Amino acid sequence: MTTTLTPPSIDAALFRTVMAEFPTFVTVVTAPGPDGPIGCTANAVMSLSLDPPSIIVSLAERSRTALRVMEHGVFGVNVLTWRQRELTRQFATGEPCRRFDDVPYGRRHGVPMLDGAAAGVVCVLEQQISAHDHMLLIGRVVEATTGPEEAALIYHRNGQHTLRVRP
Repeated sequence: MTTTLTPPSIDAALFRTVMAEFPTFVTVVTAPGPDGPIGCTANAVMSLSLDPPSIIVSLAERSRTALRVMEHGVFGVNVLTWRQRELTRQFATGEPCRRFDDVPYGRRHGVPMLDGAAAGVVCVLEQQISAHDHMLLIGRVVEATTGPEEAALIYHRNGQHTLRVRP
């Protein structure tokens, strides 16, 4: 049996408020570029599969980072720590060509990865799916690392938080 539903119009402000109740990690998605590394903050990141290890990242369709990922076929995801919280704004609103200014990073498989991140994965782009105003980037993880024993930065209720880690 097939049912046809007409979705009601949902107020964008209300939807944003509701989605802010979903705690998410604060990450910086990175990619190589012809003029240097590029990156942006993202909180729509999730694991997809353990076999093979894969993740999904959702970026705005017009994002320069998304365009570079699709162009180069590789990307990184860096989970920020509380000490890196200032990078959230830098990678969200800063001039794209200046976002890596004064940010220590190295390269893994040609992908810029932030030093000191709580965790990170390097991925090969396997699939891209256009969904409304975003691109879903499906990546196969080729390297995974953990960083310092520091709590990861979490976004919840329009603010940045961390969880107290108990021994």
